[in-house]
Order: sequence, then C-alpha cells, then structure tokens
Amino acid sequence: MSTPTQSSVRNRWSQLFLFSTVFVVGAMVVAALFHNEFRSQNWDPQQTRDYVERTIRYGGTFYENGLLNKGPLEPMVYRIAALVTTWDGFWYAISFFILIVSGLIAWAASSTVRAVGGHRLLGVAVGIAVFFHFALGKADYAGVLYSRNMVVGLFAGAWIIALSRRSWEARRARWSALAVGVLLGLAMQTLFVSAIAAFAVGLLAWNALDDIDDDALYRRCRRTLVVTPIVVTVAAPAYYLLRGRIQEFWSGWWTYAKYQNTGTGRSLANQLVYGRDVILRYYRSWPVSLVIVVSFLVCTVALWRTFDRRERTIHLSLTVWFIGAWTELVMSQRYSSHYFSILALPTALMAATIIGHAYRLLRRERGEFRSVVAWPLIAGLLSIVAMGGGHFNLGLQAASSFSSVHNTALARQTAEPGKQRTVRATLDLVSHADDPLLAWTEFPWTYLNYHRVAATRWIWKSFMMGQIYLGRTGPQYVLPKTWEWFADDMREAHPAAFLEETAMPMASGNPFADYVHANFTKAFAGTDYNIYLRNDQADAVLRGDAGRALTPNRALGQASNWVAGSGRATLAADAVPSVDDVLELSPSLCTRVSGTYTAAPGAGGSFLSFRFDGPSNTDETMRLNIADTEVFSGNDATVFDSVILDPTKVDTAQAAPADTASHAFAVVVGAQSAALVVDGQIRAAVRLPKPARLSLEMRNGGVALGDLQVGAPPPDSGCK
Repeated sequence: MSTPTQSSVRNRWSQLFLFSTVFVVGAMVVAALFHNEFRSQNWDPQQTRDYVERTIRYGGTFYENGLLNKGPLEPMVYRIAALVTTWDGFWYAISFFILIVSGLIAWAASSTVRAVGGHRLLGVAVGIAVFFHFALGKADYAGVLYSRNMVVGLFAGAWIIALSRRSWEARRARWSALAVGVLLGLAMQTLFVSAIAAFAVGLLAWNALDDIDDDALYRRCRRTLVVTPIVVTVAAPAYYLLRGRIQEFWSGWWTYAKYQNTGTGRSLANQLVYGRDVILRYYRSWPVSLVIVVSFLVCTVALWRTFDRRERTIHLSLTVWFIGAWTELVMSQRYSSHYFSILALPTALMAATIIGHAYRLLRRERGEFRSVVAWPLIAGLLSIVAMGGGHFNLGLQAASSFSSVHNTALARQTAEPGKQRTVRATLDLVSHADDPLLAWTEFPWTYLNYHRVAATRWIWKSFMMGQIYLGRTGPQYVLPKTWEWFADDMREAHPAAFLEETAMPMASGNPFADYVHANFTKAFAGTDYNIYLRNDQADAVLRGDAGRALTPNRALGQASNWVAGSGRATLAADAVPSVDDVLELSPSLCTRVSGTYTAAPGAGGSFLSFRFDGPSNTDETMRLNIADTEVFSGNDATVFDSVILDPTKVDTAQAAPADTASHAFAVVVGAQSAALVVDGQIRAAVRLPKPARLSLEMRNGGVALGDLQVGAPPPDSGCK
C-alpha cells in the first residue's frame, strides 16, 4: 500500500486551512450584514434618510429637502438604498454598503502588504483583520455609514488602483487616472477639508505614472489626474447653479459649514491647543495606534535608503495622509468618535506597511515560511478574540433568527414602546405612511419611528434657533431665507399633525410657533409628547359627525346583565364582571361611536374597557381603558401609555379616586388605529388588528351610557 507524499499531505492541509478561512470570513460577512443593519441606524445616517425620504415624497434636489453641509454623495448613496429596498429593508441595504466599504479598506491593506514585499497570503491575513475592525470592531466608526466612512472608502478605492501595476499598463492607464481622479474629487466634494488626504493618495498615483513609457500617454494621464478631481469637486455647485438652486446648495455646503466652524468661538491658536489635547487623549485611549504610528515613522527613517521609488512614495503618501487626517479633525473642530475613521485608515495602512517590511526582512534571513498558509485563518480567529467578538456574536444571533425582512419588522413593532404606539396610532387617524409630520425636536428618528416624512427641510429645531452643535446659539447662525423656505415648505406639505416633546417645549415668538398657533389644535397631552392636529383634522377627530342613534348589541342576549335600548345602555354596579358579557358597539373598523358615560363604581372602583377583538382567537386584543380617573391603552398583558383625566385633582401618592361624574366620550376607529376621546381630548390610542370588532367590557363596577350615536370616521383615517 502506498503512503501519501509530503506534497499531497501539504496540499490537504492547505485545502483544510482554505476551507476553514472561507468559513470564518463568511461568518464575519453574515454577522456584519445582519448586525450592522441595526448598528447603522445611528444619528447622522437617520438624518440623511430623513432628507432622502423628503426628496422621494416631494421631488427636487437634496438641498431643497434638508440642510446639508456636505456634498451630494451621501444622500445619493442613501437614495440608492431606498430605491433597491422596501421601507423595512432600507437598513439592510445600508449594511450591504458598509460591507463594500469595509471590503475596499481590507483590499487596500492587503495590497499595501504585497506592495512592500509581503507574501500574498500575509496580505490576505492583514486584510481579514482590517475588515473585521471596520465591519465588526468596537470603534464607533465601525459598522456605520457616515459621510467620512464613505470618504475613506473612496480613498481606499483610489489607493488600490494606484498600487496596482496592472492599472498603469498602456491600455489601462488613462482609465485608471480618470478613476482615481473621480474618486478623489468625490471625496473632496463630500468633505472639502479632506483635500490634504486626497493629495496624499493622489501622490501615489502620480508616482505610478512614471512607469508609463509613452510620453504622450504620460502627459494625458498626468493632466487627467490633476484636472478630474477639480472638475468633479466643482460639478455639484455647477449643477445646482444650472438648476437655479445654487442658493439652497450654497447655504448648506458652505454657509452653514462656516457657521459650524465660527460658532465654536475658538481662535486658530485655541483650535490648535484643543487639537493637541485631543491628540494626547486619543492615543492614551488607543495606545496600539500610537505604537503603529511611531513604528512606521521609525521604519521610514531607518529604511529610507533601502526603499525603491515606489516604496518611498508609499511611506511619504501615508505620512502626508496621516497629517492631513489630523489637520481635518483639528480645523473642523469636530471630534465625535465616529469621525476618527479618517484617521483609522492611514493608520491601518501604516500597520500593513510595517508587516510587509517585517516579513521581507525575516524571509531574507530564514527563507520562506511554511506556515504562511495558515496565517489567514489565524488572523480571522485572532481578530474575533483580540478585537472583541461581541458584535460578531450578536450578528450571528440575528442571522440565525432571521426569516424575512417583514417578520423582523413585525417583531420590532411588537416591542415598540407604548408612548410611541400612542403617537403612531393618533397619526394614523389623520394621515398615512409617508405623509408629512411637523415636529419640534432635536432627534432624526422622530419621523422614521412613525413612518412619516419631515414636513419641513428644517427637521431639527436647532436649525431655526441658531443652535450650533458644540458651539454657540444665536440668530446670527440662522441661515438667510430660513423663514421664507419654511413658509414654502408649509404650503407644499400642509401637515395634518404637529408633534411636540414635553421635555422640549416649542419656543415662542418665531414664525414656526406662529404657524402652529394659527393652524393646529392641541389634541393629546401626554407625559412625553403633545400631539396637535390641524384644525380641520382636530374637528373631525375630537368632535366629528354625530351620525345616528346607536342601539348596542348584548353579546349574551337575554342572559346578559346589560340593559340596552336606542341610544342608551346600563350595567348595575354589583354585576359580576365577565369577559363574555360585553356590549358590542361595532362589528367592524371605520366608525365613530360617541355618547356619555357615568361610572357606577363597585367595591374595586370603576373599570371600563373598550376592546378590539380580531376574527381569530390568536389575534391580539387591543384595549382603551378607563379606570376611575385614569385612561390607558394596552393589550391583555401590557399597558402602553396612560394619562389622568384631571391631574390637578389627583394625589399621586394615593390610589386614583372614584369618578362618578358624567363624561362625553367618543371611540374614533380608522382603518389602522383607534383613539378614545374623553371630554374633548384624545386620552389613549392604539393600532388595531385587521379586521376588528369594538365591544365594551366592564371589569369593575357598572356604568350608564347615554346619547349613544354612531357616525363616520375621520376622512383621512384610511377608510374608504
């Protein structure tokens, strides 16, 4: 019997390591896709989505639908995500784009290792580690898609082209120069302060042109490399100038960016001193990055004479890039943790360069490494262990429980906070998904949580109050034409509802407040939110058309304890509570049942429950409850939100007092939600199963119902 040769054994081990590496990297990709879908829903990304949703709803340019102090690349990427997915699948598309950016950065690191003499598999190993850091790492810039993540992705793409010798062959050189120029131009157009970093990357491409023998082609490529970034950078303002929308573009891209800089109140000297302090704090927090930078500089000085022209350019480009990244941070005076992605990429490429040089020196001393085939697998496993596998584990858990985008959305809807449910249910009575919502807020998710678009381009109150992030506040920071554009937005949107956060009441004495006071009525006063409805909508919901007299149906017929007739019904206070002995008020959705109620408390007080039952026993029963002076929404297991009818008469240290007063009420039922109006105000609201029937169940005590009438639901509640 023959024995395996050493070569065949090595091949089997190579195949094993290859398959294992593919499995580990595949697990990383899957984990990143599913975890970053959730992780990517950060502050600025949600702001950009707000602008994109407005653009989809109203058309026009991005700058007519939001205040952008960056170029159009970021909203364009988010617009593409909205184009290729559904509303619920949007962040999966963003997560896919994060994978692309992380992959480009990993490819750039791998190419850098090989460019300075590292083995191909060593480059793969470094690329895997870099991919994990940017896609699943603990840093705040990992797993998100801010504008700076896009910029470093553009730089990574340009770096890959510049490093590839094949890119500069005669038949490809001109196209490569054009591609690098476009990528660098888009980066500068997005963030003009990234010009130094763009110059550094362009320097590597400029060096690659020296390998072109054809003098005419060399000159053409050189011109292309210089002219293209400039043309691309100015293309955006030129486009908006031709469209006649240069004022909207310039107000955001330049004027507001200037406000953000001057609004901090720091002189240039103070900016530099503050920047120095940030640098010291940063490297105390990330000592590994400091070791990489120092090692790179030492390596550059020590080995400079041994480098060829290409290697010297790599080191010079990375040094300028690194300086440019810190210059960008210091001059923009923005040190949010996710901004440091612009610094992380040159640092990662520095590490790749050091590793490549170290491999080449070691190989010169001891020859080839037999273990190199295992390095990609080792790099993958060490990345998970050393960089923290928390996001990796969460991603795999999300992937294992994923069945569809729709089911994921339903599961999240089930876990929706109760107060948020109240707002969404109320909005559904007067508007539809993707309709405009006016809000006084500082949060981008205010609109997305309710599947609405911002009624105005000024999605945050800070834009109208002149509040500069991490800076001063004053009218001098309110953009010219703000109130003119606000009026234009209101004429276009004509929003049905206005949402005010109770912790952040609307400021008075400005055109925003004037518009609200003239056009809206306060319909709901909650602990977290106040909801105002446009006057005509408030009239339809709070008062409505009385309709005709209602004769309620007793579910148990002659066996029922209810006494019912035309426009009235009563239940004695000593009647035994029963989930079956209910008063049926409507067999379907899309109605308005109104009247008066006078509670007759029993020994345990009074508890009325307007309940909505689906056609199946498995359908969730939704409830609008009145327990003495407290009104609350919920289901059979959970209370969503609650208010007190008259808080001034309630001692919060005591139990709710018995309420025997007569109250006017209306249960307003639309196609998707219902609200309980008591004494002219919405007190509770819920979203409903389809279809559903409305009944009144007494859980404690009795009640006398009078003037019962049934009428039409609000006109914009989704009912036909």
